[in-house]
Amino acid sequence: MEKPIKLISLIELNDRQPAHSIVKELDLVVVCYDKKVSVFYGRCLHRGALMADGHIDGHNLICGVHGWDYRLDTGVSEYNNKEALHKFNSKIEDGFVWIDETGIEYAGI
Repeated sequence: MEKPIKLISLIELNDRQPAHSIVKELDLVVVCYDKKVSVFYGRCLHRGALMADGHIDGHNLICGVHGWDYRLDTGVSEYNNKEALHKFNSKIEDGFVWIDETGIEYAGI
């Protein structure tokens, strides 16, 4: 990671429960599952709803407004593989989820 920043404490995360975070005015959704973590662009590609307001069903993050699905590990929609939430480079270290701020700057979202 070029510019690591602390995103959220692991204590604040519940397994398979989406959490909202903001970096540089960009909404993110953080999902902890099976001792892994994924950080995605936090708005549904369908209508822009906050993905942190959604829920997990199996291995998918489901938008709480219209039910669009995105895989927890990749962000790719199972329904339409051409749709994918941008996944950011992240890691778990020292009890925190870290994200590469450079990825936020170059996300192009």
